[in-house]
Amino acid sequence: MKLKHVLPIIALFITSCAVVKPTAPANTGADIPKIIQPVSNIEVPVTADLTSYFVQAENSVPNKYADNQQPCEGLRYNYVFTRTPFTITGSNNVVNLKFTGSYGFNVSYCAKCTTLLGSQQCIVPTVSAQCGMGNEPPRRMEIAYQSTISVMPDYHLRSKTILFPAPNPLDRCNVFMGTIDVTNRLIQFITGPLNDLGKQVDVRIAAYNVKPMVEQLWKNITTEVKLGDIGYLNINPQAVRLSSFSLNGSMLNFSVGVLAKPVVTVASDPSPPKPLPNLSSYTPTNGFNVYLDLLENYDHLSKIVNQQVVGQQMEIAGKQFIVNNTNVYGIGKKIVMQVDFSGSNTGTIYLVGTPTYDAATHELSFPDLSFDLQTKTWMLKAAKWMFNGRITEMIRQKATYNFSKFIADNKTRLQSQLSRNLGNNIRSDVTIQDLDIQAIYPTSEKLIIRTLSTGQIRVKVVM
Repeated sequence: MKLKHVLPIIALFITSCAVVKPTAPANTGADIPKIIQPVSNIEVPVTADLTSYFVQAENSVPNKYADNQQPCEGLRYNYVFTRTPFTITGSNNVVNLKFTGSYGFNVSYCAKCTTLLGSQQCIVPTVSAQCGMGNEPPRRMEIAYQSTISVMPDYHLRSKTILFPAPNPLDRCNVFMGTIDVTNRLIQFITGPLNDLGKQVDVRIAAYNVKPMVEQLWKNITTEVKLGDIGYLNINPQAVRLSSFSLNGSMLNFSVGVLAKPVVTVASDPSPPKPLPNLSSYTPTNGFNVYLDLLENYDHLSKIVNQQVVGQQMEIAGKQFIVNNTNVYGIGKKIVMQVDFSGSNTGTIYLVGTPTYDAATHELSFPDLSFDLQTKTWMLKAAKWMFNGRITEMIRQKATYNFSKFIADNKTRLQSQLSRNLGNNIRSDVTIQDLDIQAIYPTSEKLIIRTLSTGQIRVKVVM
């Protein structure tokens, strides 16, 4: 065979066995947009027992009242009134205080008086009677107060306590054949001392200051917290307010609401201490919203893609293309898929695509995945038959990654890391309701997955 006939055969043989080795795509770099955190709400349920304050108010005034009035003409009497301790009930921000009073009267009546020898004397026989004294059981009367509680901007409580409803005699004192009812007289006499008791309740409640508790809470939540291998949490509180009160007996229940812009960073970045602000008006909100960048390792992504792509093969124009291995990494705003193959040719090719996330299916795909420019050039030189859309379409369909497990695992991990003891008898309890992927940013070393977590943060304070 002549040499001129041999050379084309040798060239064809060399071409058919060519090793494809294009240059890898260069990393162009890309800026990752900064996270702008929405305002979040942290609810801190607090329970305080006001019993001691009511007891102090009770102890500050007598529990027994006595007086006597002895005019010469008309009704003469002396009385004794003894009260029991408060019973305390409440709902919303109103405390109801109630006690039962026991009372008794000694009365006499003079129809006509005159002045004799410089002094007044009754000139007709006096008529005497008693009610609730001596051998008679004491008469009873219900006394009730209504105390409305609110909070001042300086964190002190304020109450307005009034006699309400009016005193209710359970047993009335009717004397002199039932014609004279002295009960209403008694109510007039004791109204002043009873009002004094209501004022003492207001004085004692005003001494209750929630600021130390809120200051301790503020100090704890302004301290940076390390969240395992996730990063560092800075809650960044902005304002604080108190909800309206709800009472269950003497137990005062309310919520401290903290407006915050929580941020999770990869590197430690503690915020400077902030002084506790005055209380702002309370507006109910819907819990927390926090953007959080989670990291996915390219090795893991490559492993998942390999499970779906490695071993795939196809025949094109009588030639074989078999996927042996893939390696995924990022350049700029795109990812690179390095594909090692064998078959009619062996070597490496590079495909470039934009990561696209489907929130409905939680699936990451690369719908624009295509040959890199350098790969195209090498193909046209060494293996033109590979420059075929079927290869990219096959890899594009198989190279997907479902984030469902990633989302579930990170919800559990975040919830566990954020629910923690904050110190000083303060503990956070976090419920992650949703963790939604908002954007995906390839970097040269990691895949940054920007997520939005929504849920509820409740902080338990033991007082």
